[in-house]
Amino acid sequence: THPLLSKHFKILTVGDMIPAAHRQSGIESYYDPETGWNNIWEAWDGDEFCLDATRITLYVGDTGLDGDTFKNEVLMDKYGIQINKTSRNTVLFMTNIGTTRSSVAYLIEVLVKIARELEDRVEDMNMPERKVHERRINSLKNELPPLPDFSRFHDAFRPDPKGTTAEGITRTAFFMAYDEANCDYLSLDDGGLDAAMKSGRDVVSASFIIPYPPGFPILVPGQVISDEIIEFLRKLDVKEIHGYRPDLGLRVFTEAALAAQAK
Repeated sequence: THPLLSKHFKILTVGDMIPAAHRQSGIESYYDPETGWNNIWEAWDGDEFCLDATRITLYVGDTGLDGDTFKNEVLMDKYGIQINKTSRNTVLFMTNIGTTRSSVAYLIEVLVKIARELEDRVEDMNMPERKVHERRINSLKNELPPLPDFSRFHDAFRPDPKGTTAEGITRTAFFMAYDEANCDYLSLDDGGLDAAMKSGRDVVSASFIIPYPPGFPILVPGQVISDEIIEFLRKLDVKEIHGYRPDLGLRVFTEAALAAQAK
C-alpha cells in the first residue's frame, strides 16, 4: 500500500503469471486481506498449474534496472540481501519456516529506500537522461526477446529419422562432443554462423547453451540451431550464458562428424 512501492514495484500474483485457461478456479491471488490464504486450497485442488506461495516474484521493470543488476548491484552489494533467481525484469524471494517478521520488515524498508533513491535520481536527470531512462523502462516492460520454440534434433541423433515423433538421443551427442575433432566454433559476430545457416547447412549444437537468467537450455547437444534461437541470443542482455564463449562462438558439430554419425 506504500505509494512509492506501488509506483516502482509489483508483487506478481497467480493471475499475472498463469493464463486463465490453466486456472480453472478463476482465482487471481492466493492471498486476500479479508480471508487470508483460504483461496489457495481451492486453486491447488482444481487448477492445472499452481504457484508455490512461499516464493514471492517481485516485478522490477519500472525501476529501469534488469533483474540481474537489481539482484547484484542493489540488493546484494548495497543491502546484503541474498537472492538466487532472477529474470529480465523480476527477482524471486524465497521464504521458509525460518523467515522472521524482522527480515520481512527489513526487506520492505530496503525497497522503500530504493524507491526513494530512484525518485531522487530521476528528479535530477536532465531531459536526454530522462529519455534514456524511459527507453530502458520500455525495453524491460515491452521489448522482451521472444522465447524460441525447440527446433528439432538432427537426424543423426534420432533413433528413427523417418518416424512420426521427434525425440532425439542427447546422450549420444553429448559424448560425441568430447572428441574435439568432431567440433568447430561459429561466431555470432563475424557472420560465420549466419553464412553457414543461409547456405542450407544444418548447424547443430555440440553443447548445452544456458543463459542465466532464465536458467534453462535454449540449445542442447544434437539440436539444430534455428533463426529464432539466434535472434533470442542476440537480444539477450544477460552477462552469464553457460556453454557459450563470446571469444570463440557457438560450439557446433562439423558436417563430417554428423555424416559419420548418420551412417
